Amino acid sequence: MVGEYWTGEEKRKLKAMTISPVITSPKRLKEMIEYFRRPNAPLWAVTVKDVPFHVSKELGRKIRDLVDDGALDWVMGETPSRPIGDFDAEWRGWRLFNASEFSEAVFAYQGQLENQIQTCEIHLGLRASFMPPKVAYGPKHQPFVESIFRRDLELAEVLRKFESALKKGEITEASNLSKKIGMELVGRIAI
Repeated sequence: MVGEYWTGEEKRKLKAMTISPVITSPKRLKEMIEYFRRPNAPLWAVTVKDVPFHVSKELGRKIRDLVDDGALDWVMGETPSRPIGDFDAEWRGWRLFNASEFSEAVFAYQGQLENQIQTCEIHLGLRASFMPPKVAYGPKHQPFVESIFRRDLELAEVLRKFESALKKGEITEASNLSKKIGMELVGRIAI
């Protein structure tokens, strides 16, 4: 992407996804991607409300689904090929200094993922009752877990796939991805 214009290769990628590179500028597409990366970003906000990137429902749905699947990460300059262990020394020191809080945060986040799966199962009628997690995931845990997802793009991609699977009602896939996320997070505790 060169400034405000698409390159030839990027135009081909967008056309393959049936997104018009003429109508959708790089800036506008980046704004939509950032919007749909927010948790529970409603579709009506970009199709009904008067916002800078008001779009049709079809385009809004398409962008939302492509963002959920990670197919538009290239627009933001992100690639999933970054090495997993690419963490800086300062972050490692911070994590070592706060090891017990970090472990609790990982445990709480695993409970949060299971909580989301149970909620989806109840919504689909596959489960009648709800078992709350032993440790509630909250603001004191977020800095620890979010620091991992900011530094590890591959793990962030797995999280996006987990959320996409939940939205589609694919409980088995979401459960498998949840376990993968949990194992990767536990792996971050041990240095």
